[in-house]
Amino acid sequence: MALFGFGKEKREGGGSDLAMAYLEDAQRVRCPFVVKDGRKLEHPGILQALDEEAGTMNLQVTGTFAADKGSKIDLVFIHEGLRLGASAKLVEIRGSTVVVEIPEDLELMERRKQARARMNAKEGATLTGLSSLFEGVGITGILENISEGGCRVRVEKAMNIKDQKKLGIGMALVPVGHAFMILKLNKVPRCPAVMELDGKVAYAEEGTGGLALGLRFEKSDFTAVLRGMVANRAGAIPTSVPPRARRKTVVDVQDDEPLGLAKPEKPPEPIVPPKVVEAPKVPEPVVPELPPLSAPPAVAAIPPAAPVETASSTRTAPLLRLKKRARSVLILSSAGHGSLLQSYLQDEGYARVLLAVGWDEVVAQLQPPGVHVLFVDTERPVLESLEMVQRLKEAGLVLPPIVLAAEEVSRALVIAAHRVGVAQLLVKPYGLDDALSTLLEQQMGLT
Repeated sequence: MALFGFGKEKREGGGSDLAMAYLEDAQRVRCPFVVKDGRKLEHPGILQALDEEAGTMNLQVTGTFAADKGSKIDLVFIHEGLRLGASAKLVEIRGSTVVVEIPEDLELMERRKQARARMNAKEGATLTGLSSLFEGVGITGILENISEGGCRVRVEKAMNIKDQKKLGIGMALVPVGHAFMILKLNKVPRCPAVMELDGKVAYAEEGTGGLALGLRFEKSDFTAVLRGMVANRAGAIPTSVPPRARRKTVVDVQDDEPLGLAKPEKPPEPIVPPKVVEAPKVPEPVVPELPPLSAPPAVAAIPPAAPVETASSTRTAPLLRLKKRARSVLILSSAGHGSLLQSYLQDEGYARVLLAVGWDEVVAQLQPPGVHVLFVDTERPVLESLEMVQRLKEAGLVLPPIVLAAEEVSRALVIAAHRVGVAQLLVKPYGLDDALSTLLEQQMGLT
């Protein structure tokens, strides 16, 4: 019996079990990362891959990342309400992929001085903020956590109050220190149904889930109510990184042997060469033609790529490049991850790569028709996406082939996806590489 992944004997270099536990979870749930380059510019991104044997991790970032090989890179990510940071040595930069060594340890980088309570999206707690009644910026979003002194909100909509026009949701929406005359909190548990306060922007972060704002409340009549609600739901503020065990431990046990018991050795059996008997030739049976059956959607994680030589020659074929220029892809995803996908597919040569953050935008982009594949990767439940596809079909909307990304794929999900017409199920996490490109090319009939 061989054990791997325990203490210092697992291998030299790489992260500790505590660091690996948090990083594996961050990769699984696609936690937003902020990575600083050599100029100390911040780049939002996600953790794409962990290679424990090589001691490296791949971060997919946005923007142009510039740093010297071997330099120290600072990174921060938020997981389960904790703000964690580390420094790692840069190994190499491959386009939008930054490869760094797995950090030895993680550091707790909490900015809060008061306990806060996490909000579940199903509770429906929301926030509406107005700079003023007549001009400025108006926002609405979902509350992610709250304390007696402030809250964190995930912005879903933004508008110019004066002309009520939509505003782009990004880091340029409001600066740090921007004052909101009205902050309207709705459906906060154990509190009045509606609470009106005022406050300022403490910080802004953009990740795979979109733009998140940290708001600091001014003193109000609801301070005591919020303090009681937080005390009921939140524990003490941690002073160090909480312990965490890794989800998987690799144990190599032969033939289900009991742990700690050695199997008795068996004498090797003599090797007898098999007899080769030539089978008699049988005429091929005549198979009647049957009407074609609709096949259930394939499930990929992602499908294996072709050999390097073949893939390279296919990717650079002039005919394939010409075909891509006549194809368009529509991505339904969060603003952060959708931008990464959009940039990757544009680099692949597709003429039109559209991005939608909601199903209403999907409907608008599909009219008139002209989209050749719809790629869906949202943080919402997969069954919700299947229900929306069914509704659009019942409404008479002509849909292109649909590729749907899901964290877990079961037999029931495959059957449900087949019924509503999903062409391909893709298991998360997946890489932005040739395998993904091949999958999309197959759905568009390019290969």
